[in-house]
Amino acid sequence: MHDLGEGTFRFTRVSYDPSSNLPYLRVMDDGGKFWRMQPQGEFTLSFDTSTKKCIGWYDLAAKQCHRCPGDRQLDDKYEQCPECQQKTGFNPAFYNTTNISQQQAELNQQPHILYLAYFSPEVIKVGISYAERKLARLLEQGARNAAILEVFPSANIARQYEAKIARLPGLCESVQLRKKATILANEHYDPTLADQKLHQTIQRIAEQLGVKFDNSEFLNLSPYMLTIEPKSDDLTEIIEPKIAGRFAGLIGGMLIMQQNSRFIFLPIKKYIGYDMTISRTVEQLDLAPVQASLF
Repeated sequence: MHDLGEGTFRFTRVSYDPSSNLPYLRVMDDGGKFWRMQPQGEFTLSFDTSTKKCIGWYDLAAKQCHRCPGDRQLDDKYEQCPECQQKTGFNPAFYNTTNISQQQAELNQQPHILYLAYFSPEVIKVGISYAERKLARLLEQGARNAAILEVFPSANIARQYEAKIARLPGLCESVQLRKKATILANEHYDPTLADQKLHQTIQRIAEQLGVKFDNSEFLNLSPYMLTIEPKSDDLTEIIEPKIAGRFAGLIGGMLIMQQNSRFIFLPIKKYIGYDMTISRTVEQLDLAPVQASLF
């Protein structure tokens, strides 16, 4: 892990380190070398959205990033070109296809966790994750609270439980970045309520499916995500592809900064594949004034 370095890089990933639970931005320099940089202190990030390019491919066995051989330009909805996607061989929806890569098949034989991720009282996600990633998968999703229900010996077994739980009312298998941003900007986060909702959901799973998870591990993940806890009504989403100030935290793919007395956030995950310029000079953003409440 490196400190943020000034310059222009291709932005390729935002996540958390599984050994330290620290956030990082992964970038690629002009020479094709990849760096993991830890956001901290004061800085400005700006994105050039004129051209999106492939982020390269990842060797699952060696755990190494590689530059796209063709440095290909992409449509907005993709992060990898077909060649790099095939070389990586990772498909999170492996259960929807019969064409599974050797890399995916080997990964599926490793232990996987089954979890519930809390985003709001109305949005609770069920999912599975490679156990070696530890908390990183939950943190990169932006789940403020979570419950690890069980560790299974393979992804295939974990998926069987995930599929059954996902069919229950009030549970989902995915939460879009736009939905996460709306929750962050508009809904008050109550850790006590979050924990209560997770316990209630596990009880409902037991009642409706006849499956008990007696050793569930309940997690409050906010301390890993935030260096400063802003009030929910103090957060302003930035629309333009730029953010500046003092680093306050990373919730999923949303970077939170403090500029003067204001807390602002930018869903930076949507800029993966674009050029990102890092500066240690804090630019003053033109923020709309906060409307004062009458009551």
